[in-house]
Amino acid sequence: MARSLSPAPLVSLARVVAIVVAGASAIGCAQDPAASGPAVAFDPCTPVTLVPDATATAVQLQGVAAGAALWNASAASDLLPGGAAGGGGDPTLPTLPIHFQAAGAPFHGLYDAPSGQIYINDDLSGDELAITIAHEVGHSFGLVHIPPDVRPSLMNPANLTVLPTAADVATLAGVWGRCGSLDAAGTE
Repeated sequence: MARSLSPAPLVSLARVVAIVVAGASAIGCAQDPAASGPAVAFDPCTPVTLVPDATATAVQLQGVAAGAALWNASAASDLLPGGAAGGGGDPTLPTLPIHFQAAGAPFHGLYDAPSGQIYINDDLSGDELAITIAHEVGHSFGLVHIPPDVRPSLMNPANLTVLPTAADVATLAGVWGRCGSLDAAGTE
């Protein structure tokens, strides 16, 4: 369930990349410095439909499904990988739009928290795409970046290789509680 539904303008990943490059900020995942308003946070323990753009390719749709599966398998979240926008699904469920756009190589994705939408670099595919989508979905759950020198984490900036860890699941549970029938160790 989304916690805040205040409307906000759409953000172009290309615009954010230009702003971040001009400011020489972080690589890989950025917050829009021009964004304002309350953050939209999705509850991982209630069904949320991931809705890719209507123009999403088969590879991108597979990436959305694989990214959802990473959280569903590790944290018993209830992410539903929907088909492309307008492709059905339960209209009563919260939706998390996922947009694919061209961006510079160091930028993988962005969670626009005020509008509750994800933007993904359309150059990604395979495991890198799934991990990037899972990373941005982590932001939609309210998770923040974890510096790589603190610990390996799905939420490391610019991460393309680390899957959700037990510490990531514990952090998520600290925010929302444990989903499904997971016990404190993260097992059923």
